[in-house]
Amino acid sequence: MDTNNVKIDKIVEDLEKKYTGDANHDLAVVQEYCRTLPPCEESAKLVAALGKYASEKFPDAEAFKIGKIVEEAIQELEKEFNGDPDHDVKVVQDYCQALPKSEENFKVAMALGQYAAIKYPEAEEVKKSKAEFEKMNEDAKKVRKRIEDVQEMIKAGELDKAIAELRTLLDENKFPEDDEKRFVSFSHPFEEILFQAVIKETRPIVRISNLTEMLSLQLGSLLAETGKFDEACEAIERAIFYNPVSPAANLELANIYVLQKKYEDAFEQLQKAYPILYSRQFLTVYFYLLSIVVENVDKNYPLAVVYAHLSLISAENSPAQQLIDRLVKEHGVDPERPSLETIKKLTDDAALPAGPNPEIYELAVGAARQFKASHPDIAKQFFAIAYELSGEESLLKEIR
Repeated sequence: MDTNNVKIDKIVEDLEKKYTGDANHDLAVVQEYCRTLPPCEESAKLVAALGKYASEKFPDAEAFKIGKIVEEAIQELEKEFNGDPDHDVKVVQDYCQALPKSEENFKVAMALGQYAAIKYPEAEEVKKSKAEFEKMNEDAKKVRKRIEDVQEMIKAGELDKAIAELRTLLDENKFPEDDEKRFVSFSHPFEEILFQAVIKETRPIVRISNLTEMLSLQLGSLLAETGKFDEACEAIERAIFYNPVSPAANLELANIYVLQKKYEDAFEQLQKAYPILYSRQFLTVYFYLLSIVVENVDKNYPLAVVYAHLSLISAENSPAQQLIDRLVKEHGVDPERPSLETIKKLTDDAALPAGPNPEIYELAVGAARQFKASHPDIAKQFFAIAYELSGEESLLKEIR
């Protein structure tokens, strides 16, 4: 009797209890198990056997589909190789450049590029790419130092100087506009999930550093602070261009409209922001800005008080508490926190939300379950989002 086969069968039996029927998820379950094995000869044999099992069990999994395409491409490319590193690397480059534009082919091209770099480290193009990568890392260190300097300028009250430096940094770190590709950046892993769910993008996605988004957001906030509202909006819109699901950027744009007393524009922007608010922190800002908009557009002072209360974190010296105090003084509204029944009635009558977007909870839980086997740390972040928004105690065991 082959004891190795018996062991594989038992492992597979245990793994199959975690399967959902989704090929990508189930393959990730197998991969996660393999990562837990101790480094030894027996583990290597198990990994090889499980790899063979998985390739036969999940042929439609994206990783295998891409791997098969790459493997077949390499077989064809090697027929054109002549042994000269520069020639052979160019063969690979020409093949990649001729691929039709799609996200799948982007992954194929990335894999083929890695293959060429490993196979021909002495090729001029490979050495050039390596040098460029090292230079990019050095440049990134310099940029981080300059960003730290900007923070010191802000602390010192040198806002004009900080604005000038942020403009320079943005000019030096531009990404080209491309009708065939969509450049996007994310400040949190969940924002990529939101992007896929909310933005119906048909072009291939190219993920970039969130540096431009971050610098644009900070520049916009500083410009607003100095009263340069039109320039501030332009800067924030640049941040949203690169990350349309950034709650921070979308809320900051609404805030600038409020500062300009453009309450209708602020309301429209808040409507755009609500579906992507994935934390209580963002909801607090949303409710506070909505309280100001409701006060000034609809003159619905009781509803304005509801939203001010919903945004309260601390009653001591908070803008929301100051707003409540002013509404009490100017319009005689009840300063006490409204009951749940009152909150529901007033918000329902206005067709406005009184809590988190329930679709985000479903999205976070679904994504967490998908990533649980392959990326448990990311899955915990997604479960934490769902717990924060719902308070569902059953999710706590997934976070700990």
